[in-house]
Amino acid sequence: MSTRTILASVAILCFLSTGASAGSEPANALPAGALKSSPSMYLREASSSAIRWQAWSPQTLALARTLNRPILIDIGAVWCHWCHVMDETTYADPEVAAALNSNFVPVKVDSDERPDIDEYYQNAAAQLTGAGGWPLTCFTTPDGALFFAAGYLPPRPGIGPNGSGGEDSSMGPLLKRISQVYATDRVGLEREAEATAQKLKSMPSSGAATAHGGLDGLRAQILAGLAASYDREWGGFASGPGPRFCDFPAIELALAHGFYGHPEFTAMALDTLKKIAAGGVFDQLGGGFHRYSTDAHWQVPHFEKLGYDNAMALQAYSDAYEASGDPEFARVAKSIAGYVNRELLDPKTHAFYSHQDADSFKGDDGSYYTWTVEEVKRAIRPDDARVAILFYGMEDAPARAPDGRIVLRRSMSPEQAAAKLKIPVEEARRAIASASEAMLAVRSRRKAPQVDRAVMTDRNALMADAYLTASAALDDPGLQRTALNDLDFILGHLRAPDGSFFHVWSGGRGQVAGLAADQVYLLDAMIDAYQFSAEEKYLVEARMLAAIILKNFRADGSSLLVNRETEDAGTVIAQSQASAPVFYDMPAPSVQATMAIATAKLGLLTGDGSYAKAANELMASAPAMAGSMLSNSVATVGLELEYRANGDAMVAVAGPHSDARAAALWNTALASYRPGKIVMRIGSDRGAAKAMPDAMQAMFASSAEKGVPLAFVCAGTACATPVGTPAKLAEVIWRFGVPGNDKASLANDRPALGRPPM
Repeated sequence: MSTRTILASVAILCFLSTGASAGSEPANALPAGALKSSPSMYLREASSSAIRWQAWSPQTLALARTLNRPILIDIGAVWCHWCHVMDETTYADPEVAAALNSNFVPVKVDSDERPDIDEYYQNAAAQLTGAGGWPLTCFTTPDGALFFAAGYLPPRPGIGPNGSGGEDSSMGPLLKRISQVYATDRVGLEREAEATAQKLKSMPSSGAATAHGGLDGLRAQILAGLAASYDREWGGFASGPGPRFCDFPAIELALAHGFYGHPEFTAMALDTLKKIAAGGVFDQLGGGFHRYSTDAHWQVPHFEKLGYDNAMALQAYSDAYEASGDPEFARVAKSIAGYVNRELLDPKTHAFYSHQDADSFKGDDGSYYTWTVEEVKRAIRPDDARVAILFYGMEDAPARAPDGRIVLRRSMSPEQAAAKLKIPVEEARRAIASASEAMLAVRSRRKAPQVDRAVMTDRNALMADAYLTASAALDDPGLQRTALNDLDFILGHLRAPDGSFFHVWSGGRGQVAGLAADQVYLLDAMIDAYQFSAEEKYLVEARMLAAIILKNFRADGSSLLVNRETEDAGTVIAQSQASAPVFYDMPAPSVQATMAIATAKLGLLTGDGSYAKAANELMASAPAMAGSMLSNSVATVGLELEYRANGDAMVAVAGPHSDARAAALWNTALASYRPGKIVMRIGSDRGAAKAMPDAMQAMFASSAEKGVPLAFVCAGTACATPVGTPAKLAEVIWRFGVPGNDKASLANDRPALGRPPM
């Protein structure tokens, strides 16, 4: 009989809630206060619990072996609403606390601080029971091998949400059953745990899911899947009633493929961006995106705001503005940056914080962001309230949070509101602006959800990169200064002795060994920092970090990126080599594909062919390992393949750094949308242009004598005639070598920003 069957059938045994059952260790055998000095806010909050939570470590596993107890691992995050609910109900229950202290070794894991542990157990839980998400409740052997997993569990039957929680899905009975099975059939339990661990140790079969046609076939497969999954009514690349995630990497892929002669993909991307920005998943007053929508219509979110989500959103809306010229995308991008500057940017270190919680107080569920009609009427003038209530969808089938309060959304345009109320459009716009300002002022007096002030390298790198793109798209040099200040802080404070970078900065020092994602996202950000600033130091740092990644963060005998063994050496996590997740956008961009993109960029910027070779090696296993995944989950893989398929474009701007004309060309090159382009800023001497393609160098040599700043554009093996004006450069970047764009001319409204025909 399997352990799962035993867990479902064995009778509930009564044992003393004080943990005084025969053979058990006393509760004080577990160290007290083990989490008080943790760099994780989530773990520190748990240190005051009656449960003697331990941190994940080899010492904790050794303790479990010494005590001969199973381990309960609770994986969550400070921003996670249901994690708070479980802490405030299940883990606050005296009987649950006593049972855990007496018969288990309870371990808390912050999924943001230790994404490697989270990833392992998410994969293991999916293999074993199909469980996933947060909170993730894992029961393991003393060695950490998983034998049972669940999500949220109420303390006792019948007291979960809407009366949920049965004998098999509530914590109290489950703890008793597992204790009994561990005492009577430990061998069977360990057998099942070992089977799950073995599945995760092995690499996916190289032939099981290979995409037909290699990389070209995989690209076609991803794009076809993306188009098939597009929701034509509500936008996005998924189906069903929800929840729905914004899938910003998938939007970026659709936008890029659309640029290269497939306007139907451009339409999918822009339509999706407009619809999610109009929904409750976007904070209509304060800016920034919540993590996901609980419904298919983007109306009611889970209210946490994560740094990496907003970094990807800022990147996508900035790119959409560059690609379309639609001011709506600029408005959203500015709103995202405004939120991040206000709530997630440390004015002292210039680094970005990680996340903002969903809840403001115990039992809350996003009330900081929600309203009643009466609150709006009290907050603002009657004429403004009339327009705002209509515009924000508060009366016509309002979107309601679980507590019944209304989530604001843009249910119509200002023009539609004006027509419905029979007032001039300008009056409607004024009323909306005035009402929004007054409502935001009222909201600012509420207790705001707490911000997790941990500084994480991967989150900071993604945000800095997005700020660089936004600085050019929005013509806001302040955003670039913020990005470079942030990267300088990371370079100065999170570097480990071996040259890699720590994952977390807390308490004035780097903590938690850096993961592959930290290194790869930082590498990509530094390459872009070089393009946007022309400061050589960022290229030097990028080359050093690329060497470290390629040497120390690859699996033996392959080019698959893995996390190095840290203090977890010898645990089930270190033993696992399942590397398929490096191709996933989870939800941040695929580490493997991002590294391939970054090394290809380095090859173009330096003229060093070894980087192109590394990029090819990094993508060699993509057809086998990404071919069976949903298209929207491997969109960054698709983006890398899109860059390959359409040729690498290089824009080189030559002219003295002090020349305003050269600066104007450079700014135009940075702000013109062309997916995968590389921008070089070089001086007037030929030696500085050594990384340029041969054809570009020849043109540069013949024109340098004239002393006039020029811009050169090459795509693949061909180069366009050098140009000397921003307007002409924008047009060449848009048209040269791009099927469908080659006969198009740009809109005349802001030609320097590389807008397509409108």
